[in-house]
Amino acid sequence: MTWPSQPGRTETIASDLGWWLTPLATPPDAAIDLLRIAAGAYIADRLTRRGLTFSRDISLNVELAAPDTWISGPADQICDLLHWLTGDSWSLVLTKDTTPRPAPIPTTHSNIDSHPVSLLSGGLDSFLGALNILPENPDTMFIGHADAANAVVAAQKHVGTFLADAFTPTPSYTRLRLAQQGRKREASSRTRSLMFLSLAVAASTPSRRGTPSSVYVPENGYTSINQPLHVNRGGALSTRSTHPTTIYRFNELLNSLEISASVTNPFVRMTKGEAMKHVAQGIPPTAWERTAAATISCSKLDGARIPGGNANLNCGLCYPCIVRRATFIASGITDKTAYLCETLTGTSRTVLLDRRASDIDAVRYAISRGVDQDAVDADTWPPDYDLDDAADLVQRGLDEIAQVPLP
Repeated sequence: MTWPSQPGRTETIASDLGWWLTPLATPPDAAIDLLRIAAGAYIADRLTRRGLTFSRDISLNVELAAPDTWISGPADQICDLLHWLTGDSWSLVLTKDTTPRPAPIPTTHSNIDSHPVSLLSGGLDSFLGALNILPENPDTMFIGHADAANAVVAAQKHVGTFLADAFTPTPSYTRLRLAQQGRKREASSRTRSLMFLSLAVAASTPSRRGTPSSVYVPENGYTSINQPLHVNRGGALSTRSTHPTTIYRFNELLNSLEISASVTNPFVRMTKGEAMKHVAQGIPPTAWERTAAATISCSKLDGARIPGGNANLNCGLCYPCIVRRATFIASGITDKTAYLCETLTGTSRTVLLDRRASDIDAVRYAISRGVDQDAVDADTWPPDYDLDDAADLVQRGLDEIAQVPLP
């Protein structure tokens, strides 16, 4: 795979960032190298089809600005983190990059100043995060991925326009494309969270060590823990994008690399409904509920495959959509979202119900079973993590989704 030297594309990669991360300011070598590895892993993940055994062996050869920095431990740390996220075996071959580094790009921030960065995806959690963060941190930069799905693009534009109109000064929101050229060969993208975290760190980190920068990853704690709804949906089949262990291990990696940044999840102790209620109690800008309804939570977006369907609507019946619907109910906020399950009728609705049968059955099973304390205890957690608190959070999340009327 070849990353373009300047923003653009090669035969294998399309990127709005050049090889040295132009047009970002001047991140340190360690932050540049971290994003090179994370982006390489993301693209390799999407281009490597899983076999019948699910797990893959993937080796990455990456040219780095400072490869020696990784030898003493960070290389093993990031391979372990990739294994945790994907269930695959990863190895790295790191060599010295001999291309000249371009001159620094002028920026309004000095090279020793830090500024907060928050991920803004077009989803409900990240929108709530922006409403939560901006009143106290008006200089926060927002970073999002330039997604190919029209529904996600529309949600990102809606959210960006709302924030620009509602807050002064106008928040900075940058959507960046970084993906493989051509069709992906693997449906899952479990390495995507690592790439986004690394991108946010590169955008936030000054070129010289100064005040540590803050990177926010707003995701409700219930979904972050993501306990399997059913025994057949666990293990590597259960995503760990913002699991407390993921954030902990990533911060440990930053410490090992001496990158002056720290990643936090402001909603880590809240369910999605609690996060929305928390934001609503903070007196957010007028009409925020309409923009919340315009966000995207759906994991399927397959409405175009159903007669009379619409690929731009949240379906309302996949697991993330059920959690979304529960959020509005639990927080007492009127849900103005247009759901596919409420617009389809007759045979078309039956087709949707058939497509979502496994999600609905798994949700019903999880609600009836309640929190599985053994599963919580058996999960992997940061040191000294309060497992009773984690179990209570999972149960509160289940109590929320139990309020959603299911077909």
